[in-house]
Amino acid sequence: MRLKNLSEKDIKKLSDILAPKMTQRKFFKFLCPDSSEREEFINAYLRYNIPRWLQRGDFLLTDENFDVLLVVASPRRSSHKFSGKGAKRMKKFKSAPAIFYYRGNLAYLIHLIAPRNKRLKVMTVFAAKEHDEELFKLIDEAIALSYKYDFNLMYDTLSRRLIDRMKEKGFVVTYQKMFASTGYVQTLMMLNKQQ
Repeated sequence: MRLKNLSEKDIKKLSDILAPKMTQRKFFKFLCPDSSEREEFINAYLRYNIPRWLQRGDFLLTDENFDVLLVVASPRRSSHKFSGKGAKRMKKFKSAPAIFYYRGNLAYLIHLIAPRNKRLKVMTVFAAKEHDEELFKLIDEAIALSYKYDFNLMYDTLSRRLIDRMKEKGFVVTYQKMFASTGYVQTLMMLNKQQ
């Protein structure tokens, strides 16, 4: 189900449901190495970003229980500082600037490998393994949106968990390398629409 706008109450509910499920996700382990504050960090991250994604017109897809969130966003439209509502909550985390490092790295890689003649959006998945069935329904929805609105769809991850399933959906690996000085492998996959 595509979210077009959410009340503050629903944003809080979505964040409160997802945050505890995302604490072992490699993306958030990188952004917040301190496991004791990771859930609070994820909650702040989602409450800060969800309104901005919605305002920018990015695609946010979720299941009816808010167990999964799939964000399909432009990689080139991100700021390099926290500002506005929720910024104070993000600034309290020492590791929060890692968000801008990650986004900058992603934008640079996309500049190198993505086709120049078409719009591109990057899909980021926020889902625990036990919700894969709901997740892949949303991935089908994101693929349909990429055809309807004519943009290239790229999947970005620090985890290898979904790579084989994404290949089954028609995605091909376009980049795979150790991320920075971490033990995580960053993978970028592009939806192959030529099949």
